[in-house]
Amino acid sequence: MQNRYVGDIGDFAKYALLRAIARETKLRIAVIWYLYSDEDHNADGRHISYLRDEALARLDPTLHSALARLIHKRKRSVRSVAAAGILPPDTSFFTNLISDRRSDTGLSRAQRALFRAAWLKKALASAKDHQLVFLDPDNGLETASVQRHSPKSGKYVFWNEIAEFWSAGHSLVIYHHLNRTATVARQAEVLKAKFQERFPDAPLLRHFLARRGSCRHFWIVAQGQHAQALAHAIEQISQTALRECLEVG
Repeated sequence: MQNRYVGDIGDFAKYALLRAIARETKLRIAVIWYLYSDEDHNADGRHISYLRDEALARLDPTLHSALARLIHKRKRSVRSVAAAGILPPDTSFFTNLISDRRSDTGLSRAQRALFRAAWLKKALASAKDHQLVFLDPDNGLETASVQRHSPKSGKYVFWNEIAEFWSAGHSLVIYHHLNRTATVARQAEVLKAKFQERFPDAPLLRHFLARRGSCRHFWIVAQGQHAQALAHAIEQISQTALRECLEVG
């Protein structure tokens, strides 16, 4: 996640989903932003034309208006999202930078590993007493082309980190940005197999696909005590107008 993306079409999809899950389940949510310092090599984050789309506004008018206000007031930051009341008041938000490209380029592999381990420990502590954790990396799940010691590793969530939250008893919602290496269907198939391999005890594994702007997955991995509530939420969401921007898989 980068601050410059706040309020774009991807944000609308992610918070619409979390708001719907919160309404249906009453689970306390912990948002873990894998906050990466803003880049400037592309125009990402400018996908805000949806704010003029009345059809999208009707899907969640409150959220649509709140994001429009943040952009209008030039408050595009995760801290502004946390303060905007978009998610329930018992939501926790973790806003620590996972990587600052302006200062960590000179760090050694060992130093990056120590920093990330300390970051993860704080993130886990922030999620204590919350049943559902939303992991929001800039790009998504780890990829073979980016190693843990890479300066770009802050843009990804690694499987061992997901496992730490799982071992702590949290159910999970995980953001993943799809790429052009394979079809959407094939990427979903591959990712499902990876989740099943790593979390064989999960009684519920589903995902939502958001296609607007670019394709994104939101993977839901449920603990046994939350599976029924989350399954009900998924079913309810798939029957509402939100299915226009969130396809259940």
